[in-house]
Amino acid sequence: MKEHINTLDFLRGIAALGIVSLHFTLTSLMTIEPNLLTDIFFYGRYGVHVFFVISGFIIPYSMVKSNYIISDYFNYLSRRFVRICLPSYASILLTFLLYYTVVLILGRQINNFQWPEINFTSIIGNLTYTVPYLDTLWFNPVYWTLAIEFQFYLIIGLILPLILKKNHLLTLSLLIIPLILGRYIPVQSFFTYASFFILGICLFLKKEKLLPNKLNYLLLFITLYSLFLYKSYAALIFALIAFFVLLSEVKIDTKYTNFLGKISYSIYITHYLMEILFEVFAKRFIDIHLYPIGRFTLLLIYLPIVILFSTLFYKYVEQPFTLYSKKLKKSR
Repeated sequence: MKEHINTLDFLRGIAALGIVSLHFTLTSLMTIEPNLLTDIFFYGRYGVHVFFVISGFIIPYSMVKSNYIISDYFNYLSRRFVRICLPSYASILLTFLLYYTVVLILGRQINNFQWPEINFTSIIGNLTYTVPYLDTLWFNPVYWTLAIEFQFYLIIGLILPLILKKNHLLTLSLLIIPLILGRYIPVQSFFTYASFFILGICLFLKKEKLLPNKLNYLLLFITLYSLFLYKSYAALIFALIAFFVLLSEVKIDTKYTNFLGKISYSIYITHYLMEILFEVFAKRFIDIHLYPIGRFTLLLIYLPIVILFSTLFYKYVEQPFTLYSKKLKKSR
């Protein structure tokens, strides 16, 4: 039985809100950008890298606590599919319905929202998270990270049983190779961000004592060097903050942070839907977005609405799929 680590909820919740705030004040929601907090929320983009570090730690940790073996591979992927993909498909469907309802009402396309042509390629690309390889666009632009995550699930499911054999040279090789490939594979993929995942894996290896300390420090040094080559010092700093928060095992356990962490995935996959709603309808009824303090006020209004909608989505969409994914657990 795996233990629930409440500090992960804190990190997930903060990362999700950071990404939403970035999109609202800088990249997507023209109604309230620029905002008085734009320069601060610029750093919300690094919430993505925090999520990658968390996944690098918690996915193999959860698999070990579930006594994962290689024969569970396809069952494990089916549970990941139900847990991650099906809620994202539901969000795409809601976004699709809202977008074209708004287009029908307005009689034109929505400003600042680049929507792909609906065809076989775009549908398959979005449902399989292979958009970068099929020359199409995301229905929900934040889903590029889900593609990276699912590639990680595919890989860790294959290499974890080898890591558990405690062949130290093999473990180091399996984890250093993705760091090297990330420097040479031009297409954005798991390997591009492998150093963030492996930073989390270093925590997992330490917690489960699967590598001697000296070798774990060596892997950590190589990973940090790879992060340095990523050429984003801000991404490195935020990844290290997540790393040290988890390493310290500090207990951040409040009902607010636990709640935000619980709905963080729903926040992440539905906030684009809310952006469409806000961008089209808010300024049709009020004009405070014309003033800096007004845009700041709208941000304070929008964020609670996003949390409320995400709570409903979590309760009626994500949670049922999560419960169903647990029922798929293979009995031996």
